[in-house]
Amino acid sequence: MNNRPKKTVRFANFPPRTPSPASSTGSSSWASSPGPSTPPQPFPAIPLPRAVRHNDYPSWSAINAAPPSPHSYPAFSAAPAEDAMVDPLLDVLPPPALPPLLWDISTHPDNIRLGSAHSPASQRLAHSDLARCAARTSVKNCRLPVRKVVLIFPGIPLEVEVTPAADAYWSSRPLPYVTVGDLLYALYKALRTSVVQAEYEHLDAALRESLSKSFHSRLSRDPQHHAQNLEHGVRRIDYLGKHRRFWGIRPASSREHPPSRRSEEVYVVELEPVS
Repeated sequence: MNNRPKKTVRFANFPPRTPSPASSTGSSSWASSPGPSTPPQPFPAIPLPRAVRHNDYPSWSAINAAPPSPHSYPAFSAAPAEDAMVDPLLDVLPPPALPPLLWDISTHPDNIRLGSAHSPASQRLAHSDLARCAARTSVKNCRLPVRKVVLIFPGIPLEVEVTPAADAYWSSRPLPYVTVGDLLYALYKALRTSVVQAEYEHLDAALRESLSKSFHSRLSRDPQHHAQNLEHGVRRIDYLGKHRRFWGIRPASSREHPPSRRSEEVYVVELEPVS
């Protein structure tokens, strides 16, 4: 007879708290705070909060002294005028090329290192990199910076809405478009959000099982903070399982974008399994 205890999932049942500064080491960043909880939403459209309040984001204090010098990237004009275009730092490259950014999205963005965009001078993102326009869309053959980006994950009920920050540290003034930094911060913060029980119960059985396995796997990867992670419960990063390696973003196809969103705003987050 099998007397082994049955695994269960936990849900955050406390009011949202402002996240504390995340560790630059990445492993403890999930234990540092629960992240904001979200109200239950009908499945399958379970949008994330508008993750654009940069004053609540963890500090990038690990990036001190003078920022690295800017790097040279391909110009936006490389794509046909009728197509949306993603900044080269966020673009999806065909294999076997490395992605422009090397990042496990469960870790804080100050862990990002440059991959195919690597420069001998630096492996880190400079302020000028973070201030770059994340994407442009075409209107009457003119390239216009986007002011809102909606990130989606096909097959998973997640959306992340990103708009320009009013007080981003990488710019001395507000920028009138979504920057690379806006997008990276928003993605990281949104995936820290706790999954409430009502949201979990709206999922189908297969997705609930996948979420549960991913939750317990995350607990086992960070035994030092097991108690804190258990208290905070399932987070939305658990939807992704092992697919946490950021590969870039691309414009969503007509079959992928949600009907309630404008097609030019929707981008797919491409992920690969973490080895």
